[in-house]
Amino acid sequence: MKKSTFALLCLAVGFAATSCENQMDEMNLTSATKSQNVSALSDSTLEIPQSLALTVPANYAAPGENLRNLFTYDAVAPSTCGPTEFVAVQNKYLAPLGKDLISLFGTAQAANSILNLYMTLNQYSAYFDTSKQYFGKNGEYTELMAKRKRDLEAFWGMPNLIQLNGQHTATLNDREKLADVYEIVGANVQTREQAYAAADQLLYFNTFSPYLPESPFFALDGFATTYRNLIVIGDGIVEMLSETGVEPNIIWTGILAHEWAHQVQFKNMAAWYPNGAAADQAEATRYTELEADFMAAYYMTHKRGATYNSKRVEEFLTLFFQIGDCGFSSTGHHGTPAQRMAAARLGFELADQAQKQGHILTQQQVHEIFVSKIGTVI
Repeated sequence: MKKSTFALLCLAVGFAATSCENQMDEMNLTSATKSQNVSALSDSTLEIPQSLALTVPANYAAPGENLRNLFTYDAVAPSTCGPTEFVAVQNKYLAPLGKDLISLFGTAQAANSILNLYMTLNQYSAYFDTSKQYFGKNGEYTELMAKRKRDLEAFWGMPNLIQLNGQHTATLNDREKLADVYEIVGANVQTREQAYAAADQLLYFNTFSPYLPESPFFALDGFATTYRNLIVIGDGIVEMLSETGVEPNIIWTGILAHEWAHQVQFKNMAAWYPNGAAADQAEATRYTELEADFMAAYYMTHKRGATYNSKRVEEFLTLFFQIGDCGFSSTGHHGTPAQRMAAARLGFELADQAQKQGHILTQQQVHEIFVSKIGTVI
């Protein structure tokens, strides 16, 4: 398999490289003395061997949008569009994780590298995994997701087209699954034995930390891709978002409906966006993301969709408010919290105010309505 070198950069997990390193450096100041408390390490710190280096396989295409990129940005400065309650959840998990990694690996740079390594490995694992899927740490949402998948197939007229994969922190503590992914993306792995050696090194790292790999940061992926018409949703997204007060079932449904909307866009890309959604990449991303919010809300509140009532829709809208961002010039800009709220509400109103409550509009009709109303959102 042809491979190209993969750089473990902070950008790979959604941080701006400088802000991520600065954040780790700040943690380094408060935790540098704590490494001496890790008795198993004596006076040394853990080192990341070259055998763990990764490459990008030829058949891998990075997702155009990934919800984890929103979840790993630094908190924005107080303004009309942020920060939201989710910032507190981010900091709750990132601060102890960062301090622990610095104490174990010695420097902010090394801590950042191991953070990227674990997150990237788990993304690759979810991307290439063809085993039987489950959702939730213990499979507690598997039936819900199976039902939602069937519902969405019928709602959008896409039977048997979409592959839905879960992502779990437990994967990073599973020798066989780690070896599987290292056989695909290991820069220095040519045999199964070498893949096992890499897996064993990670399992060794895991013994020193309560956060490796248990932190939800290692299962934050939420994306759609044209590869196998795949959608991936990580347990960590649901765990962290639910701490803002939103019910887990709504989070699972909302994220799946949003990512499914991207699959609808992929299917219609040539017709809907022959020249791209906008000349400016940040504006184009915002446009397609807000349309995905709109389409997701339409499905979730439709009488033949997820059929959520107004109270649950309010929780759903809160979810989208929590994951808005203010990186206006970023190519991954999803829209501000207020814009995402407005787009989702338009989708709800489209379903709620329809004269024929049992009628489902076509993909084309929903798109045309969004185009006609987007000016009220941005």
